[in-house]
Amino acid sequence: MQQKKNVKTKAFPDVLLKLWEKNDGVDFAIALARLTGWMLQVDWLTSDEDEDVQNMIPIRVYVETNRNIVFDFIGKKSVIAFNKYVIQPIAFGRLRNGLKNITTRCYTEEALRELPLKVRSSDYGIEKATLAILAHPTFLASIPKRQNPEISAQVASQFSHGNCVPFAEVMQEMTALPAMGIEVSKYSDVSGSRLGFCHAVIVHTDGNVEDSWGIQPLSVILERFYIEDYTMSEQIFLDAKDRQKRESPDRYNEAYKKALNLLKTLNSESSYNLDL
Repeated sequence: MQQKKNVKTKAFPDVLLKLWEKNDGVDFAIALARLTGWMLQVDWLTSDEDEDVQNMIPIRVYVETNRNIVFDFIGKKSVIAFNKYVIQPIAFGRLRNGLKNITTRCYTEEALRELPLKVRSSDYGIEKATLAILAHPTFLASIPKRQNPEISAQVASQFSHGNCVPFAEVMQEMTALPAMGIEVSKYSDVSGSRLGFCHAVIVHTDGNVEDSWGIQPLSVILERFYIEDYTMSEQIFLDAKDRQKRESPDRYNEAYKKALNLLKTLNSESSYNLDL
């Protein structure tokens, strides 16, 4: 009987790995984002997370799913592990006076290609990375497929972090399903988030919930935000909506209109299933 061998997952060719490392992964990340539809992320060194990118130093470009998993040319890692073993060592080597914080921003490909990155992306480099990804025996198949690719990852990210309440309000109006808010009393140790209101979702009759990333079990949402103990109710949603409308009316109204236009357009094109 032929003995089975424990074969290690095949990596990309060394020459490509060195090239992608040199250009902070930009061509690889763009190629992978095109193939999967997941988030195109850039980590920056900054003095303040609201700083203009012209005053920040780029660290790495990579692709991330909505479940805190990074897919990079070095492989698959949790966001926490990727930050610890990849981002922080690179950032340490690029420290400048006053630039000691790391912030992550999500971009469209068009916006990313205009950023002041270490190396600008090239069509040739993106095509080369695309061919390498497609030729890899397991890499692409290991990445989960997006549930609702009709909504771009960059837009889904915007409505998942910071604008989930107006998105849920629009979906509630269009579907007549209840909108609920999640209030957290305990996060896991790896989360640095503040306790209190965390996220808004639409609740379907089968118990699944929906946000800008599509319909999923509630457990997926809890995992995404590292939630351990929480309360979920319609009143929490209403309180969050009233608070956001009162404190940031212009921002709320702008996000509401954007969500309304997006979902109406998708529904009219029959590319997004809303139970009107």
